[in-house]
Amino acid sequence: MIKTHLLFLSLFFSSTADAADWPQFRFGANRGAASPEALPAQLHLQWVREFAAPDPAFPDEVRLRYDATYEPVVMGGAVFVPSMVSDSVTALDTASGAVRWRFFTGGPVRFAPVTTEERVYFGSDDGHLYCVGAADGKLRWKFYGMPAGRTDRNLLGNRRLIPMWPVRGGPVLDAGVIYFAAGLWPEEGIFIHAVDAKTGRAIWTNSESDQVAKGNLDHGVEQLMGLSPQGYLAVVDGRLVAPCGTQLPAVFDLKTGELGQYTMGWGGRTGLPKGTWFVAGSGQYLAHSGDLYDMRRPNDEKFADSRGRPDFKSKLYPAGFTRIQIDPTNQKFLGDFRRPVLSAGTMFYTDNGIVAEDLTQVKLEPRTAEPRRKDDQYPDKWRASFPRRWKLSTDLRVRIQAGDRLYATGPGKVAAIDLPAAGGQPRISWQASVDGEPVSVVAASGRLFVTTREGRLYAFGAKDIAEPVVHATPSAPAGSVAQQAAAIAEATRATGGYCLALGLKDGALAETLAAQFTVIAIDPDAAKVDALRRHLHARGIYGSRISLHVGAPLTHSLPPFLASLVVTETAEIFAAEAGVAALPRVFHTLRPYGGTACLPVAKADREAWTQSAADIQTAQTSEAGRWLLLARTGELPEAADWSHAGGNAGNTGASEDRYLRGKLGLLWYDGSIRWNRQPGKTEVRVAGGRIFVRADRMLAIDVFTGRRLWDRPLPQAAGAGAVGEFVAIEDAIYVAAGRACLVLDPVTGEQRAQFPMPENIGGSLVHVRLWKDSLVGQLGKNIICLDRQTGVLQWSFTAAREQLSLAVGGSRVYVAELINSRRGETVEESGVKTSALDIRTGKTSWQAPGGTPVRYSEPHGLLLTSTAIFNGIDGTVHRKGGGTGFIAGDNLLLGGPDNFVMHHLTSGVQVADPLKWYRRGCTALRSSPYLVTTRYRGNAAYIDLDTREFHPIWNLRGACSNNIFPADGVLSVPNLSGGCTCNYTPTSMALVPRGVLQPVKKE
Repeated sequence: MIKTHLLFLSLFFSSTADAADWPQFRFGANRGAASPEALPAQLHLQWVREFAAPDPAFPDEVRLRYDATYEPVVMGGAVFVPSMVSDSVTALDTASGAVRWRFFTGGPVRFAPVTTEERVYFGSDDGHLYCVGAADGKLRWKFYGMPAGRTDRNLLGNRRLIPMWPVRGGPVLDAGVIYFAAGLWPEEGIFIHAVDAKTGRAIWTNSESDQVAKGNLDHGVEQLMGLSPQGYLAVVDGRLVAPCGTQLPAVFDLKTGELGQYTMGWGGRTGLPKGTWFVAGSGQYLAHSGDLYDMRRPNDEKFADSRGRPDFKSKLYPAGFTRIQIDPTNQKFLGDFRRPVLSAGTMFYTDNGIVAEDLTQVKLEPRTAEPRRKDDQYPDKWRASFPRRWKLSTDLRVRIQAGDRLYATGPGKVAAIDLPAAGGQPRISWQASVDGEPVSVVAASGRLFVTTREGRLYAFGAKDIAEPVVHATPSAPAGSVAQQAAAIAEATRATGGYCLALGLKDGALAETLAAQFTVIAIDPDAAKVDALRRHLHARGIYGSRISLHVGAPLTHSLPPFLASLVVTETAEIFAAEAGVAALPRVFHTLRPYGGTACLPVAKADREAWTQSAADIQTAQTSEAGRWLLLARTGELPEAADWSHAGGNAGNTGASEDRYLRGKLGLLWYDGSIRWNRQPGKTEVRVAGGRIFVRADRMLAIDVFTGRRLWDRPLPQAAGAGAVGEFVAIEDAIYVAAGRACLVLDPVTGEQRAQFPMPENIGGSLVHVRLWKDSLVGQLGKNIICLDRQTGVLQWSFTAAREQLSLAVGGSRVYVAELINSRRGETVEESGVKTSALDIRTGKTSWQAPGGTPVRYSEPHGLLLTSTAIFNGIDGTVHRKGGGTGFIAGDNLLLGGPDNFVMHHLTSGVQVADPLKWYRRGCTALRSSPYLVTTRYRGNAAYIDLDTREFHPIWNLRGACSNNIFPADGVLSVPNLSGGCTCNYTPTSMALVPRGVLQPVKKE
C-alpha cells in the first residue's frame, strides 16, 4: 500500500547547494551534472587517495554499473566517499586528502551520499538509509527500508551477507525530502520511501510496486511483474523517476508516491527502449539509457506491421512518454550509452566528439525509415532535432560542467574544455594524466576530483605542488596462521569457503582465519564491532575477506548451508543447556558435504550435544582435543545430482532430487558472471555441492553460496554441439574432448588424467555416461566402455548407424538406433534395434525394435521408449505405450515444452489433468519428482507437481536451453543470459524450500 505520513516540512529547507559544493550524484536532484562553480583555469595534482579495487554488484553488466567505482560528493571542505568494499563512508579533507572520519554500516554502500545543512545521507545494502553529521560522522538517525510487520531475513546477495531489502535505489534530495528504494526481488517486497531529511520520519511509503498487473510485456505477452529499483533516483519535471536497472524506469508522484503508468518494456529488439541504471533530466526532457524523452508528450507509437494483432508498442516506452532521440548504441544490442550533461537549456553529449545542442528549441518530425522486422528494427514514429551550437572533434567523453567549462575524460587523462561565446568554438584548455580509466568527475571547493575505475581518487587544484601526497591502500598482511587457527583447520579439514565467527573477544581468531576463509563475524557489542572494523580496515582486509555484524550470535538471521566452518571466540555462549539449545541453529548454518562447527564445548556438556545431534539427520559429532566438532555430513536428505546432460546416466530428463518440494525461497543471488543463453553454447551439471558450467572455459561454483571455486580453459569438443558433453559426480569430472576424455578434479579443476580413445575406433567422443566405475561413450557407430579409474577399454559394441540414443543403469547399457522420421523412415523398413548390453562384458542381453530415444528408470528397472516400456533386465514388455517425456520419480510426464500430462510410470494411469501454459520463449522442461522448471509468460518458473501451481520467478529470464536445475537440494539458476537484451535482471540465483530458510527451533 501507499502509506502517507502527515509531517510538517520546513518551508525554508532547501536542497539548493552552495556554489562550492557538489552535494549529490551529478550535482542536483535532476542529475544534470552541471555546477555553477568555476574552477581555476590551470589545475595541478594536489593529492591521490587509493582505495581497494571496486567490487561492483554486476561487474560486467553495462546496464547495471551504478557502483562501477567510488562516487564521491563534496560539502564544506570535505569529500565524502562511499565504499562497496568496506561497507563505509569516509570523509576526506579536500585540501590534503587526509581522513576526517569513517562511518561503517552493515553492508556495501554502493551509491554516492547526499549532503545538505551539515548532514550526510547514504543508503547501504544493509537496508538502511543513514543520516550522520558532516563534521563528526556521528549517527543522527537511520531509517530501515523494510516496513514494520515484515520478517527480517539475511542471505548472500552479490557475494555479501545482507538483508533481503538492500538499498539499490540511490537516494536523492529534493525540497527537504530524501527519496530512496529498498528491495530487489518483487516476491519479497519492494519499497519506495520519502523521508523527512531533518527528522528521518517517513512521509510516504509505496509498498505496492512489487505487483504491477500486466507490467511484463515480453513479446507482447502480458504478465504480472514487480519493480526492481536499481540506480540513482532523480526528480525531473516535478516527478520522481526511479531507474530499475535492466527494466524501464518508473515514475512516481512526488507528493503521494503513487506509481504512474508502467511496463518493464521489452528491450530484446534492436532500437526498442532498454532499461539502465541512469536517468537525468532538464525541464520536460528525460534522458535514460542515452535516449531522450519528452515527459509532457503522450506516446502514440504503433507497429507498422502489426497485421491485425493487438498493438502494444506504445506500452514499451517509459511511463508512456514519447522518445524523441535514440542513442546509436540502442540501435545495436548493448553498449556504453551516453550520459548527457544538462545545463540551462543546453545538452552536452558524446557522439564521435562532444556535441552541444540547444534544448530551448525543438523541431519534431516524423521518421522516414521503413520498419525492418526481420532485422528486429522498430523505428520510432517521431524524431526531434535541436539546433546544434557546436561540435568538438575529440576522443574525450564529456562528464560534467563547472562554470564556463566542461570536464571530459579519456583513457588515462582528464581535460577541461572552455565553452565558447555564441557562434564560437570550444577549445581544450587544460589536460592531465591519471593512472587507469577515469569514470567519475566532481567539481567543488575550487578543486576537480577524478575517480578511476581502478579505485584511485585524484584531487586537482590551483596550487602547484612539487610532490603531491599519495595515500596508499593498506596492504593485506601476509602473516602466519596462528597456532589455534591451524589446529582448527587441521581438526575440521576445512580448506576454504565461508567461516562464521559467532561471538568475538578480540577478533584475533576471526582475523587469522580470514587468510583462508571469507569470515562473517557476529557480536552484540556495537562498540567492539566498530573498533574491530576500524582495525581490520587499517589492515586492508575489511569487507573483502572479513565482515562484522552487530547482533546476537545465536539468533542473528543467517541463511542455511552457508558455513564451511563455524567458530567462536566466546566459549561461554555454548555453555550448559543454552549451548545445547543452540545446536539446531548452528547446524542450520552448516554447508552440506562436511561443513563443521569447531566449538570449545566443556567436556561435561558434550554428551548432551551428541544426544541432541543424534536427532538430526546428517548431523555428526566428534571430539578433537579442546573442541567438540559438529558436522553436516554428505548431501541433503533425499537430494540428488544433475550429473549428465539428461539428468543422470539413465537419461531420464529429470533428477531424483526429493529434497526440493513445495514453495521455494531465495537462498543467494550473484550477478558477477554471465554465460551464453543459446542451446549448445553452455553446458551445466550439478553434483557434490558444486555447479559446473562449461562454455569456452569450465567454471565451478558452490551450489549453496554461489562462491566461485575455480576457473580453467578447456579445449572445444568436436561432434557434440559447440562445447561438448561432460559428466560430473562428487569425486570427478569427465569431459568429452574430441579424441580424448579429460578427467578433472572437481575440488580444484586440475586435470588428473587424459584417456585417449582407442586408435582402431574412429570418431569423436559424445554421449558420455557414467555408472559406478564404468565410463560409457559413443565414437561414430561404436559404443565403448572404459574403466573410469584407469581409462582402460573394457569392451566395445558396433551399432548399425551413428544416430544413437544411450541410457545406462541397472548393470545395462541401452543403445537405441534412431530413425529419421522427417525423411519418412520407419522402424520396419530400417530394421533399427534397441540393444541391452551387459555393462561388465558388452555382450547383448536382449534386443527389441528401436527407432526412438530411450530413458531408463533405475529405481523401477524400466526402459522407456516411445512405443512401449520394457523391463530392463530381460526386455519383456512391462506395458505398451510409452512416450518421449520425462521420468520424474514415480511418474511419467508426457507432452511438449509448454504442456504435459502426468501418468504413473508403472501402471500408466493418468494421475492428474493435463497442464498447459503460455511459455513465451524457447526454454525446454527440466524436472524432478516434485517440480518442473520452465518459463511462464516470459519469466523463469517452476511448477509444484503436488499442488499444480505455477511459481514465476519474477523479473528473471529463463535461458533458451533451460538454466533451472533441480539438484543437490537446491533449485540452481546459473545466469545463462549472455547475448540477451531483454529487460530482465541478469543474475544467477538459488532457491530452496521456504521451510528450511529459518532454523528449526528445538522443543
